[in-house]
Amino acid sequence: MPRAKRQPDTILPHDAAVSPRGSETRRRILDAAARALVAGAGACEIADVARLAGVSVGLSYHYFGSKAGLIAALVEDFYDRFEAAVMDVNPKPGAGWAERERLRLERMVAFHYADALAPLILGRLSREPEVAAVEAARIAGHIKLAAHNIELAQGRREIPADLDAHLLGAMILGGLRQAIGRVLAMPRRPGRERIAAQLWQFIAGTARLQEAGS
Repeated sequence: MPRAKRQPDTILPHDAAVSPRGSETRRRILDAAARALVAGAGACEIADVARLAGVSVGLSYHYFGSKAGLIAALVEDFYDRFEAAVMDVNPKPGAGWAERERLRLERMVAFHYADALAPLILGRLSREPEVAAVEAARIAGHIKLAAHNIELAQGRREIPADLDAHLLGAMILGGLRQAIGRVLAMPRRPGRERIAAQLWQFIAGTARLQEAGS
């Protein structure tokens, strides 16, 4: 699934002129912010991040403008990694929609289980305006791409043609996000395979796969 072209990062005014050394410093600050947020259960201060990154508070503000800008950039980075690991990868070229998307679902669950930021981004941080704005833009792009794939599958009679592709894509992705967020908040998470199997039952039912081709 090709990625929708992302708009340039507007929270980093110096981005166009960042040197290789500056890029490394920016990366170090982002990594420190991730550690600080996980340690603080979603709360952190610029001073804490700067200390962990080994830079001045002023340099952190130089790259990100504000604490909100830093968090938004961290969420952008999260979704960059998510798209590279899950959305941009064709898990089985030549496979039908159901087989391919089942494998993509398994990658999605594995990514969220493995990433320490995922419970925060899908949970506490999702209520922050800067995080919600980033998520809204990214999810809209994911839905658009999902709808395109669904339309192709409908053309091959893998999904019933009377389903609205954009609505179906929104229902599937919205449901997956809410379900995975709920699972990540559990004190004891069920196994990845079990969750992926249950979520696939939801997708198969929503897409009415049993009716396809009939």
